[in-house]
Amino acid sequence: MVTSSAHLRILLVVPAERRREFVRQLLPLHAHLVFANSSGQTDEAINDDDIFQVAILPATFRDTAWWNLWGVLGLLSNRPAILVYAREATFQLWSGVLESGGYDVIVEPFSDVEIRSAVLQAAQNFEERLSSDS
Repeated sequence: MVTSSAHLRILLVVPAERRREFVRQLLPLHAHLVFANSSGQTDEAINDDDIFQVAILPATFRDTAWWNLWGVLGLLSNRPAILVYAREATFQLWSGVLESGGYDVIVEPFSDVEIRSAVLQAAQNFEERLSSDS
């Protein structure tokens, strides 16, 4: 389990107009939230020594943006558990996310409880992977 929710760091790739919504939904977790508006801004948001337990990404990226972002996250020494959010979760999307090493797909609109639960479960997965790699 994440040692403390205060140590929980989440990378969110969300449009600027949705940031307030995510902040409100995740506020009870007391997590450190790092935002990027697009896949191109993630390089600026991520430092090599940063550890993100969870990354929350939209399913609406074009293919090249997806692979670029996935490559950036994959190069991190501790790859975060990746949650993808989408308006609908097709089998193709869900299986593609899992096969690429992502953690799960969450379907919008999601309730506060659903997003917090998904983040905590993803963080738990990150911690389990980290401890099994040691």
